[in-house]
Amino acid sequence: MLNWLINTDAGLACRIAIGVCIFIALALIDLRRNGRAATRWREYAFLLIAVVAAIAYGAINDQITSAISWEYFYYAKDLYKTLGPTTPPDMRALHWQAAIVGAKATWTAGLIIGVALLLANNPMRDRPRLRNRQLLIYIPLIFLICVAFGVCFGFFGREGWLNFLSADFQDMARADIFRPRRFMTTWGVHLGGYVGGGVGTALAIRKIFSDRSARIPQNPGG
Repeated sequence: MLNWLINTDAGLACRIAIGVCIFIALALIDLRRNGRAATRWREYAFLLIAVVAAIAYGAINDQITSAISWEYFYYAKDLYKTLGPTTPPDMRALHWQAAIVGAKATWTAGLIIGVALLLANNPMRDRPRLRNRQLLIYIPLIFLICVAFGVCFGFFGREGWLNFLSADFQDMARADIFRPRRFMTTWGVHLGGYVGGGVGTALAIRKIFSDRSARIPQNPGG
């Protein structure tokens, strides 16, 4: 049962459904207790937007990278199990499966980003909170940083500057198998996306704290 819950698509759907039900229940309880002053539903809506944005980023990113290197998805992401032994695989089917891979890989990242931004905006005695809608601007900015890092790391991978990270990459480059430069470009784009997500989130948190500090009322009397 635990293996099914963790390692299968049906288990993933079940975990997502359970999480959504929990969030909805907490939001309804908060709404019933606090009426129009309830805030949980706004925070959950913000998390949903962050997750949807991450899924869209992952799906689009993998559409582009699967066009660069079908080998990356076919071998590294084990899509040969779904697409069959024929190489190169049917590209339409590959793109569809790559979009699914991208969505699965990024929805948790979107949730983490949303939670991090909400925590940065938590109530503090000496700093006013930003409105949730003001936090929304940071989501596209974070993913733009992901794109920038993805492009840079994709170039690094293409030039072989990331081969030192794994002996497998070095062997692949020497053997010159299945267009290794394209494979490493795609791998670099994916690595850069994750690095960019971390950097972008850290910068967004810093900017949130800065914006909250700027809202502290000034005391003319000192």
